[in-house]
Order: sequence, then structure tokens, then C-alpha cells
Amino acid sequence: MIAPRWIGLVLAVMTMAIVVANQHEVGLARDEIVYMQHGARYADWWLGLAKLEHGASRQHITKSFGGPGATDNNREHPPLMKTLFGLSHRLVHKRLGVDEVTAFRLPSAILHGILVGLVFAMVLALWGTAEATVAALLVMFLPRALFHASLAAFDAPIMTLWFATIYAYWRSLDGRKWPWQVGVVFGLALATKHNALLLPFALGLHYLYVGFRAGGLRGLILHRWRVIVSLALLGPLTLVAVWPWLWFDTYAHLRAWLDFHLTHVHYNFEYLGHNWNAPRFPWHVALVTTLFTVPVVTLAGSLVGAGVWISRRVAAPDRARAPGLLLGLSAAASITPFFLGTTPIFGAEKHWMPALPSLCIAAGVGIVWATRALAERLSRRHATAVLGAFAGVIVLAAAVETVTAQPYALTWYNALAGGPPGGADRGMNRQFWGVAARGALPVLAPHAPATGSAPVYTHDASPAWGFYQKLGLLPRSLPDAGHEAAGIERSRFAIVIHERHFNRHDYLIWKSYGTVQPLYVLRARGVPIVSIYKRRPSR
Repeated sequence: MIAPRWIGLVLAVMTMAIVVANQHEVGLARDEIVYMQHGARYADWWLGLAKLEHGASRQHITKSFGGPGATDNNREHPPLMKTLFGLSHRLVHKRLGVDEVTAFRLPSAILHGILVGLVFAMVLALWGTAEATVAALLVMFLPRALFHASLAAFDAPIMTLWFATIYAYWRSLDGRKWPWQVGVVFGLALATKHNALLLPFALGLHYLYVGFRAGGLRGLILHRWRVIVSLALLGPLTLVAVWPWLWFDTYAHLRAWLDFHLTHVHYNFEYLGHNWNAPRFPWHVALVTTLFTVPVVTLAGSLVGAGVWISRRVAAPDRARAPGLLLGLSAAASITPFFLGTTPIFGAEKHWMPALPSLCIAAGVGIVWATRALAERLSRRHATAVLGAFAGVIVLAAAVETVTAQPYALTWYNALAGGPPGGADRGMNRQFWGVAARGALPVLAPHAPATGSAPVYTHDASPAWGFYQKLGLLPRSLPDAGHEAAGIERSRFAIVIHERHFNRHDYLIWKSYGTVQPLYVLRARGVPIVSIYKRRPSR
């Protein structure tokens, strides 16, 4: 019989492999280009420091990590993932020969596998192998999360490091003398993305609850005081250690980082037929978007899991550390701020993805409880086989939705929305930052002229255009024509990446090209996501 820990390891490795395979068809988002470029610079700085090629002076650090401008060297974002992207590029691409995009994206894939492994480990300790396996598989088969894990960006990694902090904190409540792990992991989460600053709300409320239950008013502080010290000291120290920009003028640089995000321009996103780019946002955006972008079987399982847990039909494990409350507070801290309608950087599901592991854990518990109860009614003799079959069908349903959603998972919506066509009909967001343009390149490339050039209005794919050419997906004779109306006038071909706030680009192209007929329309399950236009010959 296979030891449970090996099941978790296999699931983690499978997840990494799935993400790596999936990312080959996923287009480059324009923020990825920024993170790749600066990540390579950060990696070179660290490698140069390790080789004693330079010191850690203010001048050397500023040249690679900062500058006077708010976005110089991408100093507005913490460096952990960018540094890992760069180190992976230097090792996996330059030394092992793996293609550049895969090398840059590999750290995201590894962290997504770690997330699945950590979910398995926590659920295994609390409920058992069946629940752990189902919960881990449901995390693996989240269509939107798989897409985000396929990018060299921060949204999937922060989901991992958020949950890793929750897991490390729960483990550290066992009374160990030196709970250093929780502080270090929290610091790594802070060094990944700013929404880690919401974690203390979940951890603080949970600590007050378990502390009061264990020791009354005295326990509010002293129950596991070393955990508080670890979070309060090692968390910030870890953040500073991995971010050289904070090694001097620490307070000023921290304040600039936080101020930037508190006043960050809001993204455009379509929701229920309207384009939103400024508060107040509808209070239900996060709720409805989650209901429309998580597989229905996972949503249903999470409701069952929460119900049987609250009703105590499933024994509450480890009551002293209250893991159920911790998981609930983790999800609440991640998603509740978006119910306020004024949260900075308000956008799509990627901003509250740390809520999803809790949802999948509840689903794993609920699905196993429901199938086990049904199996025992139908056939006590073959209850295990029936449990496996029913749970397998449910997980298979989530897997099919996840696989068919790729590589345009931002256009995918579940059955509650009516699938991708229903999501489009309801006016839900289709994509962001030019990522879908990758699928139109095989149609555009054959139109490249044998001599000369045919400039292309590349729209929101402009930052990635040079990278696509570097990868051999486009010939050099199809250069970027430039931005907006001037770029359209210079172009012979044009692409439009369909988002509601981009509708005006179609009109500009129609006027300039003298036609409304696209050369090709890229569709996902019938939903238009990219159009290619060709200029009519002048008479």
C-alpha cells in the first residue's frame, strides 16, 4: 500500500507537469514582460554579489532595484518572484537550454505544485487520505488558477505562499519552542505580493480565539506568544533580506511601496455588461465572479463540506487549534475586502485567489462525506469502491472543465454562467493584457511578405510582440506599427483583442482600412476573443 505522503508528492509533481505543459499555449501577458526583464536584472545582481563582482552599496542596489521614479526598475512590486524568474532563466534557459518563456514561468509551476502538496498535507493530518486526495485534486483542477499559474506573474504564487503561511501558522500552534517557519514564510508572502498584508487579519482573529479558549484573557497574548514574535519579527526581516531596495531608507521605501498600491490606477474589467475602472464597484463582484469561475462540482462540494462541518456531522478535528475557523478566516481575509467596493487595484478573480484553497478543502471534505454516506446506504460491502467511483466522477468533471478551458481560461465560465457563451452574453470579462493574441499568430504569420515589411497594429499585445518574434512565432517582416490611431494608419494588418473598453479600436480600424470584415476571428467555444484585419488595397 502506498504511503499517503507519496500520494501528496505525486500530486504535487503532476501539478507542476500540468502547468509546464499548459503554459506552452498560453500567450504572454504584458506584465509578464516587465517581470521577466527586471527579474533577469535582479538575478544578475544576486549572482554578481555571490561571485564578489560587486558589493551591496546604495549605488549598485539602486541601479538594479530602484531609482527616483515610482516605477523605476519595477520597484513598486516586491522582488521574490521576479528574482526567481530571473534565476530560473539564467539556470534553466542559459545552462540547460530550455526555451526562455518556460524557464521564466517555471517558478510559478513549481509553487503551484507546492500548493497542491501543502493542501494534501494539511487535509491528511486533519481528516485522512481520501479527503486529502480529493481536496488536492480540486485545487489542481481550478481552470482560472491553472491559467494564472502558467504565467510569470504573482497571482498564483501568492495563493501558494498565503496558504503556506496559514499551514505554517497552524503547525506552529503545537507549542514548539522555536516556530521560526511561520515568520519566514509570512515574510516570503510579503515579498511576493502586497495582499499578503491582509494575512494578519486572519491570523490575528484566529489567535485571539484559540488563545482565549486555552487561557482566558491571559491566553489572548501568552497562549503561543512565540508565534506572534515570529510573525512580527521574522516576517519583516525576511522581507527586507530578500529585497535589497529596503536595505537603506527602509521606512521611506516601504511607505512608497504601500502608497503606490493604495493609490494605484484601477484596471478596466467588464462585469455584467458594464466596464468598471473606478469605485464604487458593485459589492457582489467577487461573489458572482467566484460562483461563475469555479467548477460547479467544487462549489457544490464546498457547500456540503461547510454544512456537514457546521452541523458536526463530520467530527471537528484538532479542536484546540480550530483549523476550520482558520481556513474560514483565511478565505474571508482574502475576499471580504472586495465586498466593500473601494479596494485598491480592484479587478478580476486573480486578486482574491487565496480564498480558493479553503473552498477546495471544504469541497474535499464534503464530497468524501456525501459519497461515503451514499456508498454505505447502497452497499456497505463495497463502500470503498463506491466512494472511489463517485468521488472520481466528481473530480473528473472538474478536470474536464479545467482542461477544456485552456489556453483561454479567462474566457471560460462554468455552467452557472451558461459556459463561455453564457459568460459573454452576461457581459463578463474575457481576458486581460493581450494574453489571447498568441492564438492568432499562426494565422497572421503566413501573410508576412517575402520582401519588405508589413507593419501590424498589435494593440494590447504590443509589449510581447518582440518576444513572439524572438521565439520564432512571427517573422521579423511583421513589425509592430505603433500605438493608437497613428499605429493603425501605418499598419497593413491589425489585431483587436476583445474587451469592452477596447471597442473603439474596431471603429478606428474600420475607418482606416475601409472595411468592417475581419480576415480572421479567434474564438473560444464560439466567443470572439481576437480579430485580425487586413487593409484593403488602395485604388
